[in-house]
Amino acid sequence: MDHQSEKNTFAWLCYFLSILLLVSIISYNHTNNKSMLIFAEPDNEDNNNSEGKDEKGAKTKTEDKNTKDTENKEKEKKTHDKKKERKSKYNLEKKDKDNKEKYDVSWTHTDQDLILKHNYRILHIPQIYQTAPDGQTYNFNKTNPNDKVQVNKEDKSNVFTKQNKDGSWRIDFGRPRIDIHTKDAGILPDDPVKLNNMSSGKIQSWNFSKLNDKGYWYKPTDWKNIETTLIFKLLDSSRSEKEHHALSIVTRSITHAQLDNEYKKSNNEPEFFCGGSSYHNNISDDGNVRMKKEQFHIDYEWERYNESLNVGDIYEKIIGFKGIVYNINDTAVKLETWVDTENGGKGPYKKIHEMIDNGDWGDNMKKCGAQTDGQAITWASPIVILKANDFKFDIYDVEIREIVPPNSQKNTFNSQIA
Repeated sequence: MDHQSEKNTFAWLCYFLSILLLVSIISYNHTNNKSMLIFAEPDNEDNNNSEGKDEKGAKTKTEDKNTKDTENKEKEKKTHDKKKERKSKYNLEKKDKDNKEKYDVSWTHTDQDLILKHNYRILHIPQIYQTAPDGQTYNFNKTNPNDKVQVNKEDKSNVFTKQNKDGSWRIDFGRPRIDIHTKDAGILPDDPVKLNNMSSGKIQSWNFSKLNDKGYWYKPTDWKNIETTLIFKLLDSSRSEKEHHALSIVTRSITHAQLDNEYKKSNNEPEFFCGGSSYHNNISDDGNVRMKKEQFHIDYEWERYNESLNVGDIYEKIIGFKGIVYNINDTAVKLETWVDTENGGKGPYKKIHEMIDNGDWGDNMKKCGAQTDGQAITWASPIVILKANDFKFDIYDVEIREIVPPNSQKNTFNSQIA
């Protein structure tokens, strides 16, 4: 190869290598520019705009979340409040229901309006005999039977246990004794020693002959000729030994706190058991009526029940029951029993039974100084006792009045007598 040819070949080779180098450089720069586009940092303006957008988006999301949280909390609060309100309403309704049930069974309000609203027993009790002028009386206190004026039975848990919706008062099982005193006497102690040593006056004698002459136990205003009315409903009784299961209106005694077998005779010792001498107008759970005489405490004379004197079934019925006792003269006493079983004590009343103690009823009155063994109990007493044995009953009304005896020309009969 000549020199010229070699020179041309070298020139082409250099040219070819230059082109190849140029292509490589271009390719390299293209690759680097692409990487820079991917990884290059933006200028300040673009960076600020990006941050604003991100902050705004984040803020919007936070606000949306807070709003939703607030709404959820408010919703939960409303739900809780509604539940609380429903629970409160339920508790209030339950309390009202419980109170209503309690109220329906028993209430002891002294609000006169409630009594007038619920107690249809507000009525005038028909009178058999005329009320004695200036005589002692008693009317049942429907709002407060233990008025501490004429009655105080706080020591008897089975007496006046609750007031019923119709205004009546419950007497529970046991042996309830409800002592009713004259206004003039006030509440007297059922304690012979205290009775014998009262500062306001004492029992002057426990001797029947002296009491017969004197005419009263405590004061001249004691109840002597009286008409006692008890309006009641018999709910239950033990219904056994019916000779002893009855309700009685007891008159003309002063105390039943000492038994005759508890008395120990000694010089000048008062025979306090004589204070139990009394008359009983009696009605049994079977509707039988009879009279009893307690010569002293405790020694009874009584009539046997007579079926002809039966007033019929008295359970769950409002019964009007009257016990009337009055002197015929200085030596004889008459007892009468009147009953209304048809009209809830509103009358008319029918006379079911009567008897006269002419001073020959009994065999042991001399034990207390009586002139005869059957001496009539002619002297007055400041106490009337409502007595029951094994009865559960409701009392609607009680009235006691000193009366003008029918053998007196001053007496007039009530038009509602049957």
